Amino acid sequence: MYETTMTRTAAPTTCASYDPGHHLHWHQWKQASAAECVPVLDVVQSGTSLEVIFPDRPSVHWHHHDADALAVALRGNRTQILASTTFQALRVDGHWFNCAGDVTTLAACV
Repeated sequence: MYETTMTRTAAPTTCASYDPGHHLHWHQWKQASAAECVPVLDVVQSGTSLEVIFPDRPSVHWHHHDADALAVALRGNRTQILASTTFQALRVDGHWFNCAGDVTTLAACV
């Protein structure tokens, strides 16, 4: 189990969606944090799109609705970034991001 601490984030969003690529529901967080989490070598972000690069497996392309919050977390990161590839969740400095594997599933915020 990994220590979870909150970090600096961008301005709060008004989005309340738990769809892929939006907020991480506690149930998904519980599953992702209990599953195998693999170290991430780098995250290359371009707006809401991100390429998650691993040291020992092919990279994945994910999407997250709040590009600003993700960018702030990545800039201020002080720990190993981890990914739960099974649950498409990215852990950056104790903050979990729910990611969508396909941009077409990234619905509008509600």
